[in-house]
Amino acid sequence: MMRIDYGASMASFDFDDDGIVNARLGGLLLPANAGPLSALLLHAGADRDAPGVLCSVDKALVALPPIDATHYGYVPPSLRAVPVAVVVSPEQFGVYEGVTQAAAAWGAIRRPFLCREQGQTWVREHVRALTANQVWRPAHR
Repeated sequence: MMRIDYGASMASFDFDDDGIVNARLGGLLLPANAGPLSALLLHAGADRDAPGVLCSVDKALVALPPIDATHYGYVPPSLRAVPVAVVVSPEQFGVYEGVTQAAAAWGAIRRPFLCREQGQTWVREHVRALTANQVWRPAHR
C-alpha cells in the first residue's frame, strides 16, 4: 500500500490485477488540496500505466464549494481520458455530482457512486471501451 500526504488530506492506494488504481482519500478535502492530491494520484497511476482509478472518500471531511471546469486545470490532456469513479457517502453525493459535471466540461471522465462495486464495474467497462476504441481507431483511419 502506497500513501500520498498533501496538507490535511491523504490518499492510500494500491493497484488491482487489472492495473486499476484502488485509492482511499481521507482527511480534510478543500479546494486548495483536493486538486493537487488528485493530480498526484493520477500521476502515480500514470507512472504504472493504470487504465483507471477507483477512489473511495473514506473518513474524510469534504468542504468543497461548487467546482467549475477551471478546477480541472491540473489534469493534463493525456490523463483526461482516464476514467475515475469516486465512491462517496450519500451526504457527499451532491457535491461530487457537481464535481463530475465540471470535469466533463473540461473533458475528464469522472462519476460518483454510492457503492464501491458499482464504481468498480463502471471503471472496468470504461477501460474496456477505451481500449477497444484505441484498437479500432487506427484500423479505420
